[in-house]
Amino acid sequence: MKLLIWDIDGTLTYTPGLGRRAMERAFEEEFGVSGALEGVPTAGGLDVEIVGQVFRRYRLPESRLQSYFDRYLRILEELLASPHAGGPTPGVVEALERLSARKDVIQVLGTGNIEPGAWIKLRRYRLDRFFETGGFGEKPGPRWTVIRTAIDRAREHYGIGDLRPEDIYVIGDTPRDIEAGRHLGLRTVSVATGPFDAGELARHRPDHLLPNFASPWEHIFFP
Repeated sequence: MKLLIWDIDGTLTYTPGLGRRAMERAFEEEFGVSGALEGVPTAGGLDVEIVGQVFRRYRLPESRLQSYFDRYLRILEELLASPHAGGPTPGVVEALERLSARKDVIQVLGTGNIEPGAWIKLRRYRLDRFFETGGFGEKPGPRWTVIRTAIDRAREHYGIGDLRPEDIYVIGDTPRDIEAGRHLGLRTVSVATGPFDAGELARHRPDHLLPNFASPWEHIFFP
């Protein structure tokens, strides 16, 4: 059995700048703060930590955090419903279909998105049909904790026992995905469909590096 843990932004989907725009617009509407994410790195980060940096920078009341996220989710859904650049990354739908047809593969999410935001993004492109559970960016901490949660939830949801680390793959588009997988001793698959090109990802030494998902690549899991 192979467990595949998928990132969303830049990996399953490519919507350049849309999530950031939704966050910034929510800060402007909720608190009157414009350009709130200026200087805040977002690639591979957890939503709760990205937003938390802005709350601390502007000394915003933590009691308004849930209200902020509620507004962000409404704006995110609105932006995704309007015409915009992006969609599923090249070849990913076909790859998900091939993998989901196998009885020796389980696919879950391992994303920095808060869970409601993750499902909003996936539903927009009908990718939610491939996933049932995963780890999400709702609690502060290193990214590997999201992957650890994804593994635990996969075991509980699918009733699987312990898997060998070499049978668990973290699939993502940023160095943080590689670092999270390596921290847990897992296999890492990097794809250059996000903000980092193949050369930048290669410097972090993933186990496998793909330009995109356009060509069949499942031999990685089943050599």
